[in-house]
Order: sequence, then structure tokens, then C-alpha cells
Amino acid sequence: MNRLALLELYPSPYSERVRWALEAAKLPYERRDYVPVAGEEELVRTTGHRTVPILFADDEVVGDSNAALDWIASRHPDAALLPAEPRARAQVRAWEMTATECLVPAGRLVMIGRYRELGIQPLADHFAAKYGWSENAARQADALLRSLLPEIAAAVEAGPYLVGDGFTRADLTVACMLMSVLGAPPDDVFALDDGLRGMFGIPFGADPRLGPLRAWRDDIYRRHRGGRVAPANA
Repeated sequence: MNRLALLELYPSPYSERVRWALEAAKLPYERRDYVPVAGEEELVRTTGHRTVPILFADDEVVGDSNAALDWIASRHPDAALLPAEPRARAQVRAWEMTATECLVPAGRLVMIGRYRELGIQPLADHFAAKYGWSENAARQADALLRSLLPEIAAAVEAGPYLVGDGFTRADLTVACMLMSVLGAPPDDVFALDDGLRGMFGIPFGADPRLGPLRAWRDDIYRRHRGGRVAPANA
């Protein structure tokens, strides 16, 4: 059994994705807090990575949530939440890539613009430089999300799970990544103080097309997360 430790930024959807996967696999692990901005130089020096989460597994340093979930799947395939059938497995992967490489990066660009408007510093300028924010990039991201999110909402209305008839990494990943665009899950399933809660989500207004997507995300949390998520020191 590997000794596991997760360096996490608690509210990050990527960190939440790895926590959920570890706990779904019933793997004990130590949680370590990462401090953004202030901790980045040390992070790069000690791990070679500029972002968290990072999974430490004995002598291995597994950076990136995709790599962490694949590490879990390679060593604990019975708990991987990946279908064996190739087409279904590819569908899960496609949903994961949509969520991690499209939803969150686009949502992050829009949120950085909000941080700049609200004067949330030094995070606004730090993240703008780190993630290549510009007014034009933010406009493109906003347009992409306004087109994509209603399509995903229509997909979840068709059934309780994104791939097949059971819970998979597709559902886990999309449910986590929606924090960046819909805001954090409700307090009964995801603890977050009001100040941090207000920093997540994009002001798309009361678009009724997104109601089913938020309801689906909250239902997935309540049925499959296994209790209320809270910071390590709570």
C-alpha cells in the first residue's frame, strides 16, 4: 500500500476531483494545504510543478489531476470508475477532457476578469499573468461557455449519468469542474465560507436553461460524494 499525500488548494475543482477519486477508491491519504502565490516558488523548487493538486505516492510526485486519477486507476482498477467497454471508456475520457480542458480554463478566464473589476489583489494580476488573461480571451471564453453549457444541461436532462447506467469518472469530473462556472455546490455538501463562495461562478444571469445542470450537479454530490466536503483543518 502506497503512502499517499495530497497537496491541495481546498476550493479548487481540480483538488476536489482528486479528493473525490481517492475517497471513492477508499484510499487513505494525508491532506496538505497549498497557499497560492506565496507558495508557488517553493512548489516549483520542490516538485517541478506550478499548479496543484499534486499527489505524493511514496517516492512518486504525480502532478495534475488527470495524472492523479490515472495513477489511481492503474493501481486500483476495480475502483477506477472507468467502463471496460472501449466506446464507453472513450466517452468518459471525452467528458473529462471537456470539463478539465475547456470548462474550467474558460471559466477561469471569465472569473479573472471579475477579480480585476472587483480589485481582488494580488490574485487578479497573478492569475492574469499565469493563465494568459486578456479582455479578448475572456470574451471568447464567455461566448464558448454560453454556447456549451446549455448543451451540457440538455445532456444531463436525458438521464442521471453521462455515460451508461452508472456513476463514472465522467460524472465525478464534470460535477467538480462545474464549480468554476456555476459556483460551489450547496453548503450541505460542500463547506465554503461566504467570501470564497462568492469568488466562484460566472454571472450568466438567471438563464433557465442552466437550472437542470445545477440540479444534476447537486444531486450527483448528494448521492455519490459520501458526505459533506470540508477543509482538512475543519
